[in-house]
Amino acid sequence: MAQINNTKKPPQFNGTNYLYWKSKMTTHIKSINRKVWKVVETKFEIEDPKNPTMAEEVLLQNNDIALSAIYDAIDERTFEQIKNIEMAHEAWKKLEESFEGTQAVKGAKAYILKEKFASFKMKEDESVPEMFHRLQVLVNDLKALGEEVKDKDFSHKFLRCLPSRFGTLVTILVRSGLDTMTPNQVLGDIMTDDTYRDDDEKEEKREKKDDKKDDKKKSVAFKAQGSSEDCENDEDDDESNEEFALFVRKFKRFMSKKNYGKKEQSSKKNPFEDKKCFECGELGHIVINFPN
Repeated sequence: MAQINNTKKPPQFNGTNYLYWKSKMTTHIKSINRKVWKVVETKFEIEDPKNPTMAEEVLLQNNDIALSAIYDAIDERTFEQIKNIEMAHEAWKKLEESFEGTQAVKGAKAYILKEKFASFKMKEDESVPEMFHRLQVLVNDLKALGEEVKDKDFSHKFLRCLPSRFGTLVTILVRSGLDTMTPNQVLGDIMTDDTYRDDDEKEEKREKKDDKKDDKKKSVAFKAQGSSEDCENDEDDDESNEEFALFVRKFKRFMSKKNYGKKEQSSKKNPFEDKKCFECGELGHIVINFPN
């Protein structure tokens, strides 16, 4: 009889994202017991179902454990597809055909995924870890369909998709060989380099900021000095203006005294202007000057 090593609840499947569930469920069944997974993976037959041998009893017991785990992991709708199947291997294959498709369908899916892998690129608004994860999901889907993708091929594809700023490090990693490195190790080297790069850029920005502050202080001091000189010049100008205004006022008073601009009045005044002639009685002359 198989020894159950895992009593945890199996991963739940609701009819979506089958490849993700399949991978987790495979590990769960293996963790119960390797022999339990073996009856799921490999078909077996009982020669005399009414009188099984001891070895066949062990196989049947492992089959019941595996089938129970599968039942516990699926919802009611999915259960309807395998409820009448008594062998775990057949139930597993039925789920594969329903959610993965037949071999022809799986082949078509694998072809599409290969095309996606070949044309894979980093998105503009995507970080390096996000791009790595997206590529990893694509590769895992290929592996779930039975396609082999070596870690070296994964790493090469990942490095080719990186931005140009990693060019030097990519060259170093490729030349040093990727056979002994896992994709996660390659990602670790890239992220380490990126961290150092960010620190250098931050330090450079701080230095530039400090330089700008110094330049600004110098500019303010220069402007202050220029302003003081301008103030002195303004004071000189004010004094000059006051002097000029005083000169203008004096000049105006001088010209007003001289009656400049007025009609020159006759210096000869009639001495008899207000005198009355006794002869004719008119003003402006006297008898002696009487014209008649």
